[in-house]
Amino acid sequence: MKKLNLLLGTLLATVALSHAVDSYSDVVGYNTLSFPAGNSAHTATFIKSNLFQGTASSKTANSLTASSASFGSLGPVSGLSTHYVKITSGALQGYVFDILSNTSTSVTVDGSLAAAEATPSFVIRPHVKASDLFAGNASLAPGSDTLTLFNENGTSSVLLWVGSDSATGWVDPVTEAVVDGIVYPGQGFILTTVGSGSFRFQGTVENSPTVVPLYPGAVNLVSLGSPSSGSKSLQSIGLGLNMAPGSDTVEFFSGNGSLASAGVYLWAGVADGFVDAVTEAPAAANVANSGVLNVTVVAPATWKTSAPYTP
Repeated sequence: MKKLNLLLGTLLATVALSHAVDSYSDVVGYNTLSFPAGNSAHTATFIKSNLFQGTASSKTANSLTASSASFGSLGPVSGLSTHYVKITSGALQGYVFDILSNTSTSVTVDGSLAAAEATPSFVIRPHVKASDLFAGNASLAPGSDTLTLFNENGTSSVLLWVGSDSATGWVDPVTEAVVDGIVYPGQGFILTTVGSGSFRFQGTVENSPTVVPLYPGAVNLVSLGSPSSGSKSLQSIGLGLNMAPGSDTVEFFSGNGSLASAGVYLWAGVADGFVDAVTEAPAAANVANSGVLNVTVVAPATWKTSAPYTP
């Protein structure tokens, strides 16, 4: 995962009333992110609007029921998850779960809800996909530019841009089958391009904390996922709190298309925070709100990011 100096376009923020079960204010807008020729790391700085927001009337180890709901089809299509549940209260606040199946009032998720409270609050949203981020994009070169997503098992998924020749804009570079890919909240991806350009994405600003999983033996591209300009100190974002002192690291990469390392920082524990992996000097690096980091861990861990916007 690489830190990238992403150029934000104008964020047009307006307030709109959600049509979910519980009313609240959404901040919606768009931004434009640039990329150089070569390799660059990016994230989705907006989410899609809630299809549901409310409190469960009951739960099991892997399902939630909302007796007042009337869900449409939320399960996977052609093997790819289309929607997710995000828990917004209690011990699992911020955790994201793919929806495996549903009825009109309940959803079954991929993962354990055992640690959640008896009737947690939750939202349901469509996933942000590669097809959403690059819909109608004119900067990518068909037949040559690719997008790479990194999986929890250490593998990667590569999508080849073909534009209007595919229903999603993307195909498998080997089989040429139409494909798409999920960009999970707080996670990043790599673009490999023959030229520079930009892409614009419109959506809603996240208004609740997000728990981002960190997997051992895998490339973990993670981000604050905020569309606002500016940055935060690496020491202040809580990234190291669940990492292993003396072994787990965070890497910054250049944004010039090379993805050359621009600094590796070792988590030294709560007392010392992140330190330079070579000199052991305290890290003074800042993380751009829309930047992407590469995190390496020796055991499964999580990072709970703050909400970019709190209503």
